[in-house]
Amino acid sequence: MNLDHAVVIGASISGLLTARVLSDYFRQVTLLDRDSLPTSAAHRQGVPQGCHLHVLQAKGEQILSQFFPGLEIELLQAGATRLDLGSDLFWYQYGGYRVRFNSGITALCLSRPLLEASVRRRVLTLQNLTCLERCAVQGLVAHEDRSRVTGVRIQQRSEGLPEETLAADLVVDASGRGSRTPTWLEALGYSRPQETVIKVGVGYTTRIYQQKAQALSQAKAVFIPPVPPQGKRGGGLFPIEGDRWIVTLVGWFGDHAPTEEQGFLNYARSLACQDIYKAISQTEPLSAFTTHRFPSNLRRHYEQLQRFPAGYLVIGDAICSFNPAYGQGMSASALTAAALDRCLQAASRRNTWHRLAQDYFQSAAEAISNPWRVTVGEDFRFPEVEGAKPIGTDWINGYMANLQKTTLRDPEISRTLLQVMTLTHSPKILFSPKVILRVIKDHWEFRYAERTP
Repeated sequence: MNLDHAVVIGASISGLLTARVLSDYFRQVTLLDRDSLPTSAAHRQGVPQGCHLHVLQAKGEQILSQFFPGLEIELLQAGATRLDLGSDLFWYQYGGYRVRFNSGITALCLSRPLLEASVRRRVLTLQNLTCLERCAVQGLVAHEDRSRVTGVRIQQRSEGLPEETLAADLVVDASGRGSRTPTWLEALGYSRPQETVIKVGVGYTTRIYQQKAQALSQAKAVFIPPVPPQGKRGGGLFPIEGDRWIVTLVGWFGDHAPTEEQGFLNYARSLACQDIYKAISQTEPLSAFTTHRFPSNLRRHYEQLQRFPAGYLVIGDAICSFNPAYGQGMSASALTAAALDRCLQAASRRNTWHRLAQDYFQSAAEAISNPWRVTVGEDFRFPEVEGAKPIGTDWINGYMANLQKTTLRDPEISRTLLQVMTLTHSPKILFSPKVILRVIKDHWEFRYAERTP
């Protein structure tokens, strides 16, 4: 494979990261997007979920900082807030608040548009990058024997411009959940990837509020997840730039928050604790309501395909789209970008590229396996979820319920769970003998205390 020209389809977080990675290996990178990209931190049509609460997990932040040195300082100067997830957050679940302690495990709180604008600005200044906006990709171009993708057919959305071919040595699809790659592969005579679909029927309703210190005086943020099977409602209130709060209320299986004032307040009041309701009921709203629907977790198993064309890859949500309620999506996209970087480094050292797709898809599958396992496992606590349930899920969820209850009292167990949720540690540590024994001990001590007059 020549390292002359790479094309990236899609300029969201995943596409921007991909373009940054490829800029280290290719003489020229072209980034394509259907939208007119904003020059500031503004919402755009191609990212319908961008209006809602997003969390950049610690691992995702580490990867972004690796590719964009100084990004953290820039975001903090723009108004982002750094949150200690042990001490700054009211986390209410299983009838109580998680124990408060200085965990040292932090997250940057900011709006998705601010993060995307900061990353996009850095990518668009790369000397070897060209960005074509308002440009739709109509299909792939391949060798006569269809063994290699050699470019894309594009239609620039200016009146009267004809369709044209953009030649490339590598094309990467970062177009998101709606990726047309399965259809394009079929058109070239390849098999579609097998898909795992876990139906959850999640719906978001979000509104922005002015921060008011008196309304939330002992914490910086609130997170109230549901407790299945009865509970299907949850919500989060987090600080974002501009001294604002972003408040997202989320429900499973059609139980979604209304988009009018009293209905939204009533929904917030119906949650397991009153912190979000109390805060927003005495705070000025700054925006209208926005909604987003997420029907299912979706994973496309490109790593299982026996044949795949050279010169083509898929990344980010185009491979795996997570239930956004658990805050794994942007960080999982960063993990797949880091996997691509590792595979390109290895191919460069070997000076051979014939295994790039095979190695990359396997590496990407391994990278997203932990966030996928965490997300799908949580969703299967709802009996209404449709999809193939992995063997042992019910037992694991029973154990995890007891572990979550232990976080109400045990800082070390809470710290361990936060390490897994922020993707810096494998879920395997939750099943170490030390952790299991602490959970069992806490369970029996709490039950004994309940029975003791």
